[in-house]
Amino acid sequence: MLPPFYLSLSLAILWLWSGLQPALTAADESLQLLAQIGVPAALQPPLFYAASAWDVILGVCCLTSLVRGRALWWLQAATVAVYTLIVAWRLPEAWLHPFAPLVKNLPILALICYLARRNP
Repeated sequence: MLPPFYLSLSLAILWLWSGLQPALTAADESLQLLAQIGVPAALQPPLFYAASAWDVILGVCCLTSLVRGRALWWLQAATVAVYTLIVAWRLPEAWLHPFAPLVKNLPILALICYLARRNP
């Protein structure tokens, strides 16, 4: 039995928001974060927009039954893991942030792993 669609929908909303919101309203702050993790200035804009586009692609894929499957879920898990590891390594103070941005990735990873196990 396939998992309920609202699980995919919730991840789609998360990915779409995380791809669109920074690009539309917080580009300067996002570029500052890339500088803080050590990305050279010349690479910051292309990396930022590539990551934003990647998040949007993942969100759209969550809504498209033709591409929803194990490969999609594992790509998402890898993306969350890479984002989390980079931030944890280069901005360890994020662990102490009052909104817990890194800790929230744990239940997100759990949901993605659940979907990977339940989808063909």
